Amino acid sequence: MEYDLGRLGDAGTNFLGIDVHGLDVPAFLATARHLYPLLGLLWLGALLRIRRAGWLLAGIVAANAFAWLETNYPLQRIYAFGPSRDRVGNVALCQVVAAGNPPLQTWQVGQMHFEPFWGLLVAAVSGWNVERVLRLYPWFSLIMMAALAVSISLGLRPGPGERGGRRWEAVFAAGFATLLCSMPFDSTRPYRVPWAMTFLLKPNHALGLVMLPIVLRAFASIRTWRGRLVTGLLLHVMGWVFVLHMFYLVVGLAAFTALSMLRWPGEARRDALDSAVVIGVNLLVVSPYLVMLVAGYPAFTRSPLMTLDPASAHLMEVTFRHGFVFWLGLWGLVVLLRRGDRLSRLWAAQVVGGLALWLAYYVLSALQLARERDEIYYWNAFLLAAVAGIGCWDLGGRAAAWLARPPVAPAIRAAALGALLLPFTLPYWWNPASMDGYFTLSLPPLAAPLRQATDFIRGQTAPQDVIAGDPDFARYVAALAGRRALVGLTLPLPRDWDERWRLQGMLVAGPDPEAAVAAAARYGVRYLVVTPYLLSTYYSGTDLGRIGAQRHLQSVFFTGDPDGDYVAIYRVKKRES
Repeated sequence: MEYDLGRLGDAGTNFLGIDVHGLDVPAFLATARHLYPLLGLLWLGALLRIRRAGWLLAGIVAANAFAWLETNYPLQRIYAFGPSRDRVGNVALCQVVAAGNPPLQTWQVGQMHFEPFWGLLVAAVSGWNVERVLRLYPWFSLIMMAALAVSISLGLRPGPGERGGRRWEAVFAAGFATLLCSMPFDSTRPYRVPWAMTFLLKPNHALGLVMLPIVLRAFASIRTWRGRLVTGLLLHVMGWVFVLHMFYLVVGLAAFTALSMLRWPGEARRDALDSAVVIGVNLLVVSPYLVMLVAGYPAFTRSPLMTLDPASAHLMEVTFRHGFVFWLGLWGLVVLLRRGDRLSRLWAAQVVGGLALWLAYYVLSALQLARERDEIYYWNAFLLAAVAGIGCWDLGGRAAAWLARPPVAPAIRAAALGALLLPFTLPYWWNPASMDGYFTLSLPPLAAPLRQATDFIRGQTAPQDVIAGDPDFARYVAALAGRRALVGLTLPLPRDWDERWRLQGMLVAGPDPEAAVAAAARYGVRYLVVTPYLLSTYYSGTDLGRIGAQRHLQSVFFTGDPDGDYVAIYRVKKRES
């Protein structure tokens, strides 16, 4: 069952609290697309006078903010909140922490969390306030866009004694990684637009990308055992943010060691030792979490669904389909390998490691273990684009040296390249109405009955109360009210799933009220939510009249049509002492 969900608040308002229910969305989007190139050219024109790499970086951040605002302004709900189960689930994981529940548990009571850092971060920023999380959540996408651009530009900044042009090169890498990681036809492909699917949909995963340049910079700066320890701990933090990104980076460090042995044998011993210690420290600290992850989630369960379509263009997805960015990325890889300094080799190795992982999916597919293909695709897309920025800056310098004497100033080169690239940057061609299925589905506001039901739960229940009932509705209760569920869809099944489901049946139609109350107490269940979906899907022989007559339940809330869509909430009575 799909629920019409939106931003908590008055129907018709967007995340800024502005009434947009009468907005002409096509005209708004068309105006934005016509305005962007004008603003972009004006910014590049100012660059010719200001001549600072920081001004170009600010323009990159502003361009990302432009596309973010264009997408979010018309929406009367949080972006993709409802159409995307991932989006609802991600907000839910934050909300239960903001409500005061343990940060190491998901919104399914008693289940360990696989990405605990994000929920704790969002809860802390919101001041552990559930309603404030809903108001702030759209802004986290913008923050991650800006943070990645800044992180790359600082992570690739030149060291003491290096050419000043490397500062501009780092900014170009940041611009490509955020504004040219996606192409117009991405919307028609299996993995869709990396910019939207990462920043807009999953800012929690974008945080892992933000940490990549930080960890690589720390690794490149290792001189002592203390440096190895600090870098290992940074890598461990990345694991708490998003364990897959930690794994991808570790594969890149393995590729770094292999490249050193093949091409830089004089550096191989130091590089191998640094990699081994950093990875070892990371595994030592994060090992309890990894054990929990393997034990609690079906990461190694084979499934026919976890295979590649024999007709899919798997290899082309991360190569030729990126168009000119792919070829610039190849040249950027050559530039980094020719340069040979440690930081350059680290970035090159991450690209090589990412491509190796993509090829490994042929083997994983044969084993029916080809999971999370979208995540490694986005990782490769961002890495390739960043390296393409380096290749673009180098080729621009070669062209400038050939065309002009004396050499062109970096700011003039940057402005000229920026003007050439402007039509390919995302805000120029981005049309969420036709390129993003989540956009159109996110335009309507939250349906009143559902808003009323979650308002009741948030205001009349305690943060530690667990909600039983409709497992699909449960994730919305968690996302809008911060209450954990007995059972919930979209999360891996807990080991005691059968016992939890028996409790559901006892609460809905069980013949033994005392046993039902006792079983509910073991899980902290205090409320039962009944919807038509619950009854039609799981308990077709039961109706509201029979449920309301149960001696262990007390009706406390009802909204909707008893013969149509409704939400009924019952309090589970406490055991008599």
